Amino acid sequence: MIADPVISVVIPLPDDRGHLLDCLTGFTQQEIDVPFEVIVATAEEDSYSLGELPHQFPTVRWVHQSGLNVNALYNLAASAAYGTYLYVTESHCVPRRDCLRQIYEVVQRENIPAACSASDGINQNRIAEGEQRIFEEDFLSWIGDMKCKIAIRGTLILRSIWNDIGGFQSEFGHFSEMMIGAKLEAMGIRFGYAEKSIVSHVNQVCFQELGAELIEYGADECRANHLGPADHQVAYSSEWLQRESLICDRSRLERKRQREVLRQRMRAWAFQWLPMSGKRRYQLFVQFWQGSIRLGRLRYLASMKAEDINYDQHTEKNEPLRRAA
Repeated sequence: MIADPVISVVIPLPDDRGHLLDCLTGFTQQEIDVPFEVIVATAEEDSYSLGELPHQFPTVRWVHQSGLNVNALYNLAASAAYGTYLYVTESHCVPRRDCLRQIYEVVQRENIPAACSASDGINQNRIAEGEQRIFEEDFLSWIGDMKCKIAIRGTLILRSIWNDIGGFQSEFGHFSEMMIGAKLEAMGIRFGYAEKSIVSHVNQVCFQELGAELIEYGADECRANHLGPADHQVAYSSEWLQRESLICDRSRLERKRQREVLRQRMRAWAFQWLPMSGKRRYQLFVQFWQGSIRLGRLRYLASMKAEDINYDQHTEKNEPLRRAA
């Protein structure tokens, strides 16, 4: 165990996309003068399922709890951490050797409690390139607007603040990343941007996997609006605002879902096989991205009953938060 670490790197193990060894090698060999530790949280019941990994990386701390989703695993790792700061990242992110040093210097120099790393992409095809571009555009908008964003590709934050706000509300899945950002903004937390602190993110290479992740996000968004605290509502989509009419007209709801499914198939096929300009191809990618989130919203609405509709809240449309998955 690292004595008195200043930084605790927390990594959930699912979805390493074949780059776990690169990730752990990069984070355990950081060039930084302050002590740091690396904690990997898994949903496996014990260390036996990890094979040789604990022997390959003896300085890594492994924590286990079955049945947890990714956001709950972040909380599990954070609860085991000893560092003054948490560095939140993913098991398919590969850091530069000075990643931690660069971001730590930014928070010390600017006297701020949190900062985000920059991220380039490990892009194996045009789908991966599209994901990287949409993330970069969205992320830079957040930074430009001085918003609080726990970018799980790489964010350094005071562990005391993380504990004060209770970490991720993991019951809301992917959307808990938006909810924790809203909490931080309500507290007046200042975020920085460490553009020289870089992680390389392994982007998705097929529409099926990317779409499934975004569908889950759309459902999580509606779940947060439906079941989350009233003072933490952060995004109202057109689908959510139409929930009463859609839930009361199931055939219309199913028609909308089927039409979107068909459009998604056509978008994916056209993106991969039709000749077109780079600009048009990216527009098609954005449409697929947005369509997948809509499908998630429609799926959640289909699971609701008429008596689930809350008529007293969410009657005015807020400007939806930008989404960088």
